[in-house]
Amino acid sequence: MSIYEDYNKASRLYDNQRVAVGADVMAAMLQFYSGKPLEVLKILDAGCGTGNYAKAFIEMGAKQITLLDASSKMLDKARSKLKECKEKGMIAGIIEAKMPPMPFPDDTFDAVMFNVVLNHLDRNDNTFPNSVATLKETVRILRPESLIIISAMPDTVLTRVTWFTQLNMDLTNRFVEAVVPTLEQCEQMFHDAGITCIQKLNILGSDVFKNYYNLDGPLDEEWRGTNAYWSFATEEEIGVVEKKVKDLKARGEYEKWVKEHDHSGDTGILTIFFCKKNLSKPRSN
Repeated sequence: MSIYEDYNKASRLYDNQRVAVGADVMAAMLQFYSGKPLEVLKILDAGCGTGNYAKAFIEMGAKQITLLDASSKMLDKARSKLKECKEKGMIAGIIEAKMPPMPFPDDTFDAVMFNVVLNHLDRNDNTFPNSVATLKETVRILRPESLIIISAMPDTVLTRVTWFTQLNMDLTNRFVEAVVPTLEQCEQMFHDAGITCIQKLNILGSDVFKNYYNLDGPLDEEWRGTNAYWSFATEEEIGVVEKKVKDLKARGEYEKWVKEHDHSGDTGILTIFFCKKNLSKPRSN
C-alpha cells in the first residue's frame, strides 16, 4: 500500500516487530458508537498488512471482516495467519488492490479501519490528495452512521517521542516533511474528505513495536527493515546513526541517552481518530 516502502520485501520480517496495538480500544469504541456487537458488523481492514488487526478483531468476536492491501506478500502472510478463520466463514474477502479508489459498492460496510496506513499514500504534498481521495471513497462505501477508525503516528512522535528517530534529526525531519501529516493536517484531510473526528485518543507505551527497546536495533539491518522510517535513510544517514550509537556506547552514555529521549510511556506513540461521515457530501473543488 506504500508509495515509498517495499512491503513485499518487508513482509518477511514484519511480524517480528508489529502487533495490533489499540485493537481492544478500537473494538470497544466501534461497539459503543454503533450500538451493535462486533459479530454483526461488516468491517473493512484497509491496508491490512499481514492481518494483525483483523485477527485481533476476530478474537474479540468479529465475524465479517474484509481485508484489503496492495502488497501480495503481505496478503500471503495474512491468508496463512487467518486460514482457519476463513474456513469458518469469518473472512468475507481478501483483496489485493491499491488505494484510492476502493473496489466496493456504495453502502457496503459498517466500519473501515486504517492502521498506520494514510501516511503511505502521499509524498511531498502537504494537501495529501491520495489520502483525501481514499477517505472520500470510504464515505461512499460506508453505510449511514458508520465509523471510520484511523490510527497514526503524528509528526511529533518521530521528532520528540520515539528514541531511535532522534538519533539523526536530519533524517527524521526529511521523513516527516515528506510523508507524515501533523494533527492539524489530519483534521484538514478529514474536512476535505467530508468526515468529522468525534473522538481522539493516544495509546500510551511502545507496544506497537515488539522489540522497541532493543538498543542495538539501529545497528541491525533486520530490525530496521520492519519500520518504514528506515526505508527513507540513505547509506550516509544510516552511517550517522551507527556512529552516534557506537560513540554513546563507547562513552557509557547510551542507556542514559535513550531514557532521556524516550517519551513513549508518558506521551504515547499511537493516536487513534474515530470519525463519522458528514451528513452532507463535501463540495467538489
